[in-house]
Amino acid sequence: MTRLTGKTAVVTGAANGPAARIAARLAAEGTAVIINDTADRQGAARIAATIVQRGGRAVAVEGDVSRAQDVKNIFRAAKEIFGRPDIVVNNAAIFPVESQDADTGRAFAVNVFGTFLMCQEAARQFAGRGGLIINMTAPGTPDTAAPDDETRSTIKGAIDMLTLGLARDFAERGIRVVSVDPASFDAEDLYQAAPREKTACRIPALKSLRRGRLPGAGTLAASDDIAFIRNDLVASAGWRGW
Repeated sequence: MTRLTGKTAVVTGAANGPAARIAARLAAEGTAVIINDTADRQGAARIAATIVQRGGRAVAVEGDVSRAQDVKNIFRAAKEIFGRPDIVVNNAAIFPVESQDADTGRAFAVNVFGTFLMCQEAARQFAGRGGLIINMTAPGTPDTAAPDDETRSTIKGAIDMLTLGLARDFAERGIRVVSVDPASFDAEDLYQAAPREKTACRIPALKSLRRGRLPGAGTLAASDDIAFIRNDLVASAGWRGW
């Protein structure tokens, strides 16, 4: 039995890239995975099929995360197919090539409002049982704006601050909320990090783990190995907790 056997995850924007690798890693650890990607539905179906071919459990489910009803439908499908979700990975994102009003508006609708809607519905689904929300943020340092890319920097800041606020609000419900910067992790040895004493659910000040490849970071966060960390921000500095 692997660390995440019996759990169900919803992973958005998972047709390729980091979220696809996280979905595959979660499945390898025993998680049943809902693969969502509105922009690349065929890619989402391929990822799900690959997981199944490898002995895992996965299904592609359509839905636009910027639409409240679609978000509800994604969670409804997850519950009907695999059971109520335990883990939600919010990776659905678009970034405009040019800062045109329509493109920028769509980017904020998907990246920020979509993340908010997914977190809101996840909290409803987790009610009374706890769970984990992983918000994928835009690459970049948390305290500086990217030159000539204000949209990306603003989206990153919004997701990070949303994560921190929800982490505090959801802590008493047993729901952990973390934010992962895709550029922050590039080593496997998150799995080798020495376990900390699991005495308190709130950790003061800044704590750091050795950096790890993103799929490993996502799976470690989802496992019981660090279940004692209740609300955190995963950034280039490591794990930030309260």
